[in-house]
Amino acid sequence: MGVVRICAVGDVHGRRYFNIFTASLKAIIGFKPHVCIFAGDMIDEGKVEDLDLIMNEVRSRYPSVPIISVFGNEEYHEVENLLIKRYPEILWLDDSPAILTLNGFRVGFVGTRGALERLTYWQKRHKPELEFIYRERPKVIEKLIMEVRKYSDLVVLVSHYATTYLTVKGEPRKLYPYMGSREMERVIKEVKPDIVIHAHAHNARVTEASIDSVRVYNVSLPARREIATIEVRPKKKFEPVAGRSSGVTS
Repeated sequence: MGVVRICAVGDVHGRRYFNIFTASLKAIIGFKPHVCIFAGDMIDEGKVEDLDLIMNEVRSRYPSVPIISVFGNEEYHEVENLLIKRYPEILWLDDSPAILTLNGFRVGFVGTRGALERLTYWQKRHKPELEFIYRERPKVIEKLIMEVRKYSDLVVLVSHYATTYLTVKGEPRKLYPYMGSREMERVIKEVKPDIVIHAHAHNARVTEASIDSVRVYNVSLPARREIATIEVRPKKKFEPVAGRSSGVTS
């Protein structure tokens, strides 16, 4: 049976963990991904140009492999359009879906910043509207997963914020509500994407877990100290369509 191979990483934070990123990339031997996933906070403090360093490394190793990215809290809302314009070769997902044909399989992706259960002090002062967004976002993601599943052999949910508390263990428990949302865990249980990828929890000691047979990967680089390499065996339901699509239909 065929497989889909995924390289996934988040929380490189531009130059902060760049040396670990490059060393990890070089250490990947005998694993050629069909897609690379950036799970947010690839830059630091909105410094858009820092992504040049990361893209140069990835492109030197995997020149033709598609890249999917979500925004993290360091990809400030104010620089989103700059990132999209500067890096058009990246498929940016922001509460949105995409379907790619990878190794003969139709792979549906749903990408999001994710949700938090509690606003940070800065968010309360400067972006109080996020409380509503975080409350409603899991419902949006649930509907997107259900829609993408209609057209996909494999469904992958990518979030920056954690989608369960299981993969933030190692962080102080009082910080869990600032790491992610258990409402996203409810979504996983309800609509069951095939795999889930997130970042944000730098100090997690548990980086993989299962929720009702759905595998969840925390790909935060400071937590793992390496780029995650994931191999999945989809069950083919659809005939492949050449190329890639940015919507839920081809």
